[in-house]
Amino acid sequence: MDSLKGLLKAYEAWVAKNPDVVGDFETTAKWVSYFIAGRISSSNVVSEMVYTLSNMLVFYNDRIIERARHAKENSVVRMQSKLCYRLKVMLTTLEYSEVFIEISARRLFGQTGKWLVIALIQAFKAAGRLFILKHSTADIITSPPIAALNRRALAKKSSEVSAPSEVTPQSQHSITFQLKRSGRLIRKVEGAPPLQYRDFKLHVENNEAVKTQIPRELVQAEYLYISKPLIHLAAMGLFGRRSWKQYIVALSVDLYSIHLYRQHRDLMSKQQKLELSRRCINILYYLARSPFYEGFTKSRLERILDLLANTIPITKVVAGPLKDYIPTWQSTYFYLWST
Repeated sequence: MDSLKGLLKAYEAWVAKNPDVVGDFETTAKWVSYFIAGRISSSNVVSEMVYTLSNMLVFYNDRIIERARHAKENSVVRMQSKLCYRLKVMLTTLEYSEVFIEISARRLFGQTGKWLVIALIQAFKAAGRLFILKHSTADIITSPPIAALNRRALAKKSSEVSAPSEVTPQSQHSITFQLKRSGRLIRKVEGAPPLQYRDFKLHVENNEAVKTQIPRELVQAEYLYISKPLIHLAAMGLFGRRSWKQYIVALSVDLYSIHLYRQHRDLMSKQQKLELSRRCINILYYLARSPFYEGFTKSRLERILDLLANTIPITKVVAGPLKDYIPTWQSTYFYLWST
């Protein structure tokens, strides 16, 4: 156990010192999962396992780099409830591995076991997201709940802070401290501005940590979005996976949730606007989902790939295998609850 702990600490120290090399290794691992797909028996399971492990490695390395560089996000984590943060870690881990779990459940337990596992996963995710929304500072739940670390921006910030000419007394010492029992943030005397500019409020960098009252309209929109996977699963059970009814139900829930947000855009925070933009882009995934894919997208996509393969010689190497494997990707990844 001691030797294992020593190896783990040595690995963490190496990751903290060499984030660029770690990033190259992580990218290679993801490309390996794409290369394996369709080339060996049980490739779907193996490639998804490699892809899942690569995502988990990125997630773990992000936490190491974040702690080592004392990123701003770390201070937010400390101010959050430990339970909420652990729940976010669990949900992020589950989101990275849910496709692999679904594929494995289908192999082990058949279609019935697969759908039971899917229902349990989505019920847990919905309950966890609702809990985080209610008990943390989050005003909207991202997908995944803990986003990948922007290492380039973090490295740039670290280099700027380390420059001697830009170091200020406030950057060397925190101007607030946290009470152990209540968790309340208190500003130190030396952190106060000149008397004529005092407003007796927390420093601006800590405003994000204060739980504000989310407008009721935005809460309703987020509740609707969180419950969409369960509504969609129920519609699939009633009407069938390839039915237009379940497709329209899921699309309607998505569009109505976005409509509620856009109706009250003036009440939204910057984080909510960014996440809403991502959700709007994700509507394009409906072009690759059943039954729209079989009725419209599939034939047109195949014609485009054939045209590329016949007119541009170099693309034939990629277009051919891509055309053969697209049906497997479509049936494996394009579930409405994944986004």
